[in-house]
Amino acid sequence: MASIEKGMGTGKKAAEPTKPDMHAKDLVPKDDLYAPPEPTFNIFGKNKSWGMLLGWAATGSQQKTDAEINRLAEILQNPEFDPKELAGMTAQRAAKEIEKEDANSTLLSKFKEASITIEVPSGTPNTPPKPFEVPVYSELYDSDVFIEEHDRVQRAKTDDPLCKRKKIIAAIMLWSDSTHLANFGTAKLWPIYMAFGNLSKYMRALPNSGALHHITYIPSLLDSFQDHLKAWHPHWLKASHRKDVTAHCCRELMHAVWRFLFDDDFLHAYQYGMVVRCLDGIERRVYPRIFTYSADYPEKQLLATIRDKGLCLCPRCLVTREHLHLVGWAVDFQRRVTEARSFLWDKVVSAREWIFKFGKGVKSKYVEDELKDTSSVPTLNVFSQRLGRDLDEPQEFPLAQMLVPDFMHKFELGVWKSLFTHLIRLLWATTPDGSTVMEFNQRFRQVPTFGTDTIRRFAVDTSEMKKLAACDFEDILQCCIPVFDGLLPDDAENRQLLKLLYRTAEFHAFAKLRFQSESTVEHLTDVTVSFGKLIRKFKDDVCERHPAVELPAEAARRVRRAQAQDNGVASEAPSLSSTSGRRPRELNLSTYKFHSLGDYARFIQLFGPTDGYSTQVGELAHRLVKRLYGLTNKRNVARQIGNRVQRRELSSPEPLTSSAPPARAAVQAMVEDRTSQYTHQVSARKSSNFLPKLKDHLLGRKMGRAFDGDNHDDFTDEDRNTVHIYGERIYQVGSCRFYFTTYDNRRDYDVVIPNSRPDVMALSQADNRDVVPFWHARTLGVYHAKVSTTHPNVSPENRRVERMTFLFVRWFGEEPGYRFGFKNARLPKVGFVVHEDEVENFAFGFLDPSQVLRGCHLIPVFAEGRTDELLPQRCEIARQLDTDKETDWTNYYVNIFVDRDMVMRYFGGGVGHLDQIRRQYHDEGTAPEAAESSEDEVETEAEMGAVVGGQGGADNAQPVAPVTSQSRANRTGTGEEQNGEEEEEEEEGVTDDEGRLSEASDESDYAGDDDDDDGRYASD
Repeated sequence: MASIEKGMGTGKKAAEPTKPDMHAKDLVPKDDLYAPPEPTFNIFGKNKSWGMLLGWAATGSQQKTDAEINRLAEILQNPEFDPKELAGMTAQRAAKEIEKEDANSTLLSKFKEASITIEVPSGTPNTPPKPFEVPVYSELYDSDVFIEEHDRVQRAKTDDPLCKRKKIIAAIMLWSDSTHLANFGTAKLWPIYMAFGNLSKYMRALPNSGALHHITYIPSLLDSFQDHLKAWHPHWLKASHRKDVTAHCCRELMHAVWRFLFDDDFLHAYQYGMVVRCLDGIERRVYPRIFTYSADYPEKQLLATIRDKGLCLCPRCLVTREHLHLVGWAVDFQRRVTEARSFLWDKVVSAREWIFKFGKGVKSKYVEDELKDTSSVPTLNVFSQRLGRDLDEPQEFPLAQMLVPDFMHKFELGVWKSLFTHLIRLLWATTPDGSTVMEFNQRFRQVPTFGTDTIRRFAVDTSEMKKLAACDFEDILQCCIPVFDGLLPDDAENRQLLKLLYRTAEFHAFAKLRFQSESTVEHLTDVTVSFGKLIRKFKDDVCERHPAVELPAEAARRVRRAQAQDNGVASEAPSLSSTSGRRPRELNLSTYKFHSLGDYARFIQLFGPTDGYSTQVGELAHRLVKRLYGLTNKRNVARQIGNRVQRRELSSPEPLTSSAPPARAAVQAMVEDRTSQYTHQVSARKSSNFLPKLKDHLLGRKMGRAFDGDNHDDFTDEDRNTVHIYGERIYQVGSCRFYFTTYDNRRDYDVVIPNSRPDVMALSQADNRDVVPFWHARTLGVYHAKVSTTHPNVSPENRRVERMTFLFVRWFGEEPGYRFGFKNARLPKVGFVVHEDEVENFAFGFLDPSQVLRGCHLIPVFAEGRTDELLPQRCEIARQLDTDKETDWTNYYVNIFVDRDMVMRYFGGGVGHLDQIRRQYHDEGTAPEAAESSEDEVETEAEMGAVVGGQGGADNAQPVAPVTSQSRANRTGTGEEQNGEEEEEEEEGVTDDEGRLSEASDESDYAGDDDDDDGRYASD
């Protein structure tokens, strides 16, 4: 090659050919000549990087979203990103380099202790209230068990006699649950998650917080295990023997995994602690301690080493199967403590000798004589062994205390799902043609939504229960009372059902409180007693009078299963709409799920609220492994998922940013002249007096008056003329956001939208505040305007032009003579104020947004139907939620169970609620009297200003009293008529629990109920 190149370099230059004077193309017209193709159109012009990036996004995997593309673009634009460092880089090579590095983790522990002080009336004039402390339960690290273990650790030994480091606890919380990784196929994973109770549950429960660590993936017995079992011992060929041996090996496998985790290093740290340099640079001696283990019932059986379907189903106590339904009895509470389950070491060792030394079967007579009475199994419990007997100073490990009750699986997907299913069977039993069930489904479809995702639309037939998760059953429970009202033909049975549903929702609400106090735990215990009695009485009375059979869907599933077992292929089963061929079904209360209801109050006192150790935390963690499964090659899945989890943990965390949402300017969605606004909204009802009432409202706020429903009798037209609306315009926006402090001292907000979520609540300022603590209104429009005034009684600083926000609302009034509350087990009932007089009209008014506590959830009382007497005219603006613009629902139920914050507002005692609502007592004779209320005792909540269109609400917030008691009496009559009715009732001498005089009721709830169940409870 070199010689050739050299020769070419020294050769002579060839002679160039001469060009002709004329070319053939000159003789052809230009339009007929060949033209080269135009360059391809590039939408990005000279920006080829955009085109390359979007071309990469459009090809290859289809899982690349816009958000992922934006993240990649941000990485490429990072100043620290150097494309030259990617030379020779492959994903496989980078993964191997990461696996070579060790992951160093630091333990961040921070403890914060706070005391809560409340004021208690002394009962003596001029005597200051005496404060006292009330125990509260919020986090694991401030629970009684944690504090006791912390004190015990201070006396623990160390491996260094000269060590003076501070001793602390690493509170270990465990979750495990087997999950399917795909919708189709058999791929599954059985992870064990770990979190530290030293971290707040509000951070720990976030799926993307990284606080939940993957410590291992439990393997499953291989399918070939059956073949090896057959080869090892021909005796196990019998199906029953093979099943027993397989179950025994599964238990042994679970405890073998934990025995591997509890190695000698862990035991050394468990006994003597380990020195850890914390984030603050201080070395501490950390003692790992296992506090809770959250799992569903099949895994609890493996962990507690108890058999399936034995005599004692509970992993925490030895209550037998025939006593599981006695929830709420005194003897039941006593048995849970006196008959607590403990590991029977000597009997298990003796049973294992019969199996492994003498060759007896796993369920042979010799083994059953040792273990059957306690439903134990011949497996050595690794927790009791390694963390108890194997220690230098042997002790008993609290195994039963570690297995905390699972609320999601045991109540929402257990007791409540079973009760709800049987109620649907009762509806079919009362009307076999299905008309009642159709009415039931129709009512659920009319339940309004609430919040962003608190209550969603019930679009499908609720009675079918198709593909419902735990959150769906929770929504059904929170909204079912108005739906079931009136569906049973007998009135007494209907009242009994509504009371049972109320207690069910009440138990659900108080058991799931994120912040508990001594009073709420005591109330939960009372509700547990009441619920147990009511459901047993409901089963004995209502269910016995209406024998129920399987639902059509249940019967169809049973037939398909039978056909699949016979033929090996599941075929389509015929529709079973009639009761023929449908088996009888009863409400079964002898289950472990029902028995678990009696444990929640005690475990809340031990470990804090149930949300801290709910299995929902582990369920949400499955999202990550399912997402990572899609990135594997479907071979050796557990290893690949583990490697990818480790890479995520090794990745550098993103810098912390402020969690405050960005400020947004207010959006003026609609600009209207005030005259046309009045004409638009009151053309069908001139009695609203929109403009005069608006000026009364604005002037009252400018003058600093307490809001009294705009009943400013002393305002004249001359006073109203002093109010000037800048530009003669008001602005309407589509939504309004209200911030509030929840009962557990968290900040939250509700978005009120007039055409979808319009209902709000404000603190009552009436004299009977103990009876009606809140007032409710339906928002018809959200407006703001620039307002000034020249009224002489307005202070100079308030006369200036300022933006003022106001709500145009339609008021609700309480139902006269209706008793509600926790004692009566009835939801509050309200209805629209009657629109009667064109001048003195209290049905419509204006409300200062800063006085709104939060949004509320109102469900129509379907049993009472609709009426046109509340607002005779057709009015679309006042009936934005209704398809029927001619009538209104007669009444509405206030759904106090829509969320836990709403429950605590009616119950009282919420730490985050500054308004002091007097407690509704449940004992006869201790009901507070309404006459004892005074203005000095009322404290309004210091709420943040409402956000309208994303910006702060109106100024000059004043205490609100939307409508006077007399005006609300216009719903059915004058105030004098109501007072007369109350005087007649007072002569009868019957007083209800909330200070109101009303008719006597034969319904009762708690330990004082006069029924058979109560007699058994009292005798115990």
